[in-house]
Amino acid sequence: MYMKNLLITSSKNEKYKELLLLKKGDKEQGLFLAEGEDLYSEASKHNCLKEVIIPESLAFEEIKYSSPIILKDSLYRTLSNYSSLPKCICVCQKKIIDEYGERVIYLDNVQDPGNVGTIIRSALSFSYKTIVLSKDCVSVYNNKVIQSSKGAIFALDIGIDSLDYFIEHNYHIYLTTLDGVDMETIDHLKKPYVLVFGNEGQGIRKEYLDKGEKIKIVMDNIDSLNVAIAASIFMYRFRRD
Repeated sequence: MYMKNLLITSSKNEKYKELLLLKKGDKEQGLFLAEGEDLYSEASKHNCLKEVIIPESLAFEEIKYSSPIILKDSLYRTLSNYSSLPKCICVCQKKIIDEYGERVIYLDNVQDPGNVGTIIRSALSFSYKTIVLSKDCVSVYNNKVIQSSKGAIFALDIGIDSLDYFIEHNYHIYLTTLDGVDMETIDHLKKPYVLVFGNEGQGIRKEYLDKGEKIKIVMDNIDSLNVAIAASIFMYRFRRD
């Protein structure tokens, strides 16, 4: 039987108020919520798990969690983003980095959280370690970003910075555009490098288009691809560089 002091039944509870604020993420502390057992496993594996929250209705059967926070079901439903409630919600910590490696994937004003999460997932699968977002990208702590990354976010280094940082630090800048050179004609990317992907509608912002080498995917029958699909193709092509 669980201890009464582990059960939160009031929306006025201070701990519950703190949890609600984490639905938008806390960039300063790197704290956010992740829902479901699959993300619980990934967060645990990468030492990003801080706390586990479960609904009162599952408190007796979910004995595998150590000292979980137990919420009254109505409070748990408010905390979750889904109508079909997950078995657990995790408080996770993944701090933003400010030092980067030699191979960086950069997202310039990408707004769709599903695209960002998918790019993070693809980056991990193709052996990239660092994703950097411009400050006007969708938040990396957005719930849809977390869920669509399928846990990859816990394994990668995540930064928020201007592309100017990489220009000033002498990174090779590769801009993915519709009018660049065919990526298949490039033997390799020169390190350290940044592979840049732009906004879904506008592409890479104009002031950066003369700051690096433009590269493209040669396509038939259509002139553009979804940014997450395009990014996955580019990352696969240069996964060995």
